[in-house]
Amino acid sequence: MTMVRLGFRQTWIDAAAMELERTRARFERDHAVVLPDLLEPDVLAFAQRQVELDGFEERVHDQLSSRPVDLRLKPGVASAVFMLLTNDEQFLEFVRCVTGLRDIRSFRGVVHRRVPNAGHDDAWHNDLVDGRLAVLSINLSSEPYDGGVLQIRELPSGRIVYEFANTRPGDAVLFALGDGLQHRVTPPEGRVARTVCAGWFRDQAVRPSVGLADSGY
Repeated sequence: MTMVRLGFRQTWIDAAAMELERTRARFERDHAVVLPDLLEPDVLAFAQRQVELDGFEERVHDQLSSRPVDLRLKPGVASAVFMLLTNDEQFLEFVRCVTGLRDIRSFRGVVHRRVPNAGHDDAWHNDLVDGRLAVLSINLSSEPYDGGVLQIRELPSGRIVYEFANTRPGDAVLFALGDGLQHRVTPPEGRVARTVCAGWFRDQAVRPSVGLADSGY
């Protein structure tokens, strides 16, 4: 069920209090919820065109011990548009309601791409730095991909408590951060690259003019 959509003209929210409460309960139980059709079709189509025009550059995750590599979108139009859309106050309030995190003030992230058989890997991590409170990952791929499964595990047991492959373009996953949680994304497989806009809701306000300049996930 589509509860929230980000559009060029407005943020559209259609969720009664009872549905919001059920969604929040799923978030607390699973540490994650799927947001189907988060991007309106024209926003998704624009993003898929624009990221190819803006272009990508190689990125090495120096903050992770295994130093995994992927591709990061160069600063440009697509990054600026996503910064504006994801920092809409209605959308931020929706996320506060779902997560119960009233300290959320902004979203910052990056568009990045992982290509099958290119050594684009990930490592278990928790992202608990710089006021990060929760993660959002929006699928911008041109078509469904194989692999690229989000996994969340509990510590110290290492038990995987959530797995989801967000392979449908325009859908998003909102998931939790915590001292007892780590997450990673498995490598992409097959022939289709995994392209997402991913980043963090934070307890710090940012100016809308600031681009998606973080290292992303």
